[in-house]
Amino acid sequence: MTARRGRGESEMLLKDLREKVVAVGLEALERGIVHGTAGNMSIRDEESGLIAISPSGIPYPETTAADVVIVNDQGEVVDGRRKPSSETPLHTMVMRARPDVRAVVHTHAHFSTVVSCIRPYLPPILTEVCLVAGARVPVTRYGLTGTPDFGESVLEVLDPETKAVILRNHGLISFGDSFASALAISEVVEEAAKVYVHALAANGGREPEMVPEELIPEMTERFRAGYGQPKEAGVG
Repeated sequence: MTARRGRGESEMLLKDLREKVVAVGLEALERGIVHGTAGNMSIRDEESGLIAISPSGIPYPETTAADVVIVNDQGEVVDGRRKPSSETPLHTMVMRARPDVRAVVHTHAHFSTVVSCIRPYLPPILTEVCLVAGARVPVTRYGLTGTPDFGESVLEVLDPETKAVILRNHGLISFGDSFASALAISEVVEEAAKVYVHALAANGGREPEMVPEELIPEMTERFRAGYGQPKEAGVG
């Protein structure tokens, strides 16, 4: 499919989603879970199914909404003057496999990447990560970046409940129904990975104590049922 180019600012396709891609990139940069041009973000339009994704190789502070690229779920450019992220196949493969996923945040978070080099999964080291991302955050096999093989490595460990996957020798990818939820999951997983790496070091390389896995389903059910403020009558 041929990209449509030369649109004016007011005619920009999915301008609001493009602006969200820019904003989440800057937020991830500020929080220290991306650097330089590493990482990429995408969000799917619920009505059309089209996806707004980061451009390839442009530093976050320099990226504008006009630089963000619109692709379909096969990764074909629909609109945009830039080349989309080299990891576009990864994003589109995840979104095809998981219709519930609207936003994808891929970072090169430091401690998650450390875990990717030493373990087959991030174990249940913190209560928070268990509640948000499950008992174990899986680590993929090594996938060839920028190719469908990279996406396949994620699909091999993906199930309907997976919220995050650690990429072997590479980084972290998280999923949500919005950028806010996907970014929050990234931060929780990265904090758990940081605690795990530090706990290993403090414990002489021996596995530290973990959250008992048999308690996690009950904990999660109670968390989902009771966390946050109750809705007031008549308030949506």
